[in-house]
Amino acid sequence: MRKSITAFAVLAALSMTPVLAPQGAMAADKKAEKTAIEIPAPPEGKGQVVFWRGGGQGFLMGCAVNENGEKISSLGAGKYFAVVLEPGEHSFMVQSEAKDVLTLEVEPDETQYVQCKIKMGFMAGRPNISPSTKVDFDKKSPKLKQVDEDDMGPMARRIEVASD
Repeated sequence: MRKSITAFAVLAALSMTPVLAPQGAMAADKKAEKTAIEIPAPPEGKGQVVFWRGGGQGFLMGCAVNENGEKISSLGAGKYFAVVLEPGEHSFMVQSEAKDVLTLEVEPDETQYVQCKIKMGFMAGRPNISPSTKVDFDKKSPKLKQVDEDDMGPMARRIEVASD
């Protein structure tokens, strides 16, 4: 009696065979990994808020963050910026066809994180800002870049990042 090997059996056997990468390739992958962006503490007695935006939906649309009608900065996809503030209540607004407002209680010597997302709108994307965490920022930050100088308003803080 003759047994035939089916294509399924061959595929099953191949899928269980480990594929090993050369050691040099694994080392290069480790080198390519970036670390989280280190946000320095705010000046003594002040608070700060780090605004960030990952990629994804609405990548062509900016997320302009304002406080009291004054532009702080615009966030493009994959960007971040920080703003140093006096302690107390602060209300931030983003707007396109609809507006979204986030009010935070800024504490002295504290850093808070806020994420901007662009949601589907009727005619244009709708920016949305919400509280975030350092953990969420740290996960995305290796892929984030600081907003460009021309997108920063007078309140935005430039973060000096050590280069590798």
